Amino acid sequence: MEFPINLYCKTTPESIKTLDLCRGEEDFRKVYIVTSNKSKFVIKHCSNCFTDHNKIISWYNLANKYNAIGIYCPKPILNLNGNMIYHYLENNRDYYVYAEEFAKYKTAEQFDKKNSTDFNGIPLYIPDLMRSIGKVGNAHFDFLNFSSHFCLFEQHSPPYNLDDETSQAAYKFTEYVKTNLPQYRIRLEKIINLFNIVKEKLRKVYSQLPVSCFQGDLNETNILVDENYNFSGIIDFNVCGREPVLNYAVREALMHIENKILFDNEGNELYFYDKNLEKIRVDSFMKNIKYIQEYYEFNELEKNTFPLLLKYISSFWWEQVYAIKQMKGDTEKVNMIFDWIELQLTRNDIILH
Repeated sequence: MEFPINLYCKTTPESIKTLDLCRGEEDFRKVYIVTSNKSKFVIKHCSNCFTDHNKIISWYNLANKYNAIGIYCPKPILNLNGNMIYHYLENNRDYYVYAEEFAKYKTAEQFDKKNSTDFNGIPLYIPDLMRSIGKVGNAHFDFLNFSSHFCLFEQHSPPYNLDDETSQAAYKFTEYVKTNLPQYRIRLEKIINLFNIVKEKLRKVYSQLPVSCFQGDLNETNILVDENYNFSGIIDFNVCGREPVLNYAVREALMHIENKILFDNEGNELYFYDKNLEKIRVDSFMKNIKYIQEYYEFNELEKNTFPLLLKYISSFWWEQVYAIKQMKGDTEKVNMIFDWIELQLTRNDIILH
């Protein structure tokens, strides 16, 4: 336990809490929450394909930009040698150690959802979280030379991700249906053809969209809230990057549709099978977009691209892959999933004003 603690502490700390966040042999991540001399800070120790010296510096530069526009993020802490980062090699592998202040606020996951959500089960911090996306978009940060993990048409963490996650999900869906539901081959070919047409149309305009640099992973473990459940800040910038504002805004607005009536007790999507619930889902999504628009004004290119981008990233994600596997041949529900995906790929009724 002495290393990497002794990079920051001259004496034995009062307490150390260790979090093992490793995700397999190729993704080593450990976090140490340290209390020493009445101060509390976080040490991060990692080795993976998306971490290097320049990335870590970039993450904290972006966090500083967030702080400058009023979105709290913990600041980096120098080690005892006066450096932000300690790097070493072990078995021909790069390891990095760096540290930051312990956050002033708790993460959203630390609160009881019964008290921190409204009567629809929507977290109380959602409106201001969405507004923060508008603020970052409006700042048009453009100093990072890498994309966030929401990137489209490129690899975020090569060689492990060979395409963006939307396409990865589409591939997984295709593989499952071909292997386990061959009777849906014609339907599958139809929606994959639609998907590829949308993808190529989007590719032609995507690089022209306005950009900013974003944190990249707004889940409840990284969202900070105060005791009244108000949005207060963000932690963890390790999948941040430069991204078209439209892509990031649409993705996060979709991922923060949290009305409880749209899901069962296990968190499975019910709107795949109910048109009325699908309407509620779309209304919730557009409500999130409206919060973003309070601080960010989409230009004409973004408004024109919005329906196309929404078709692409709404049609396939990991939820659809999970849902088709859960059906286990339930013909009625499998058809409803195909209907829902086809609707996403062909709809033109959702627009930006």
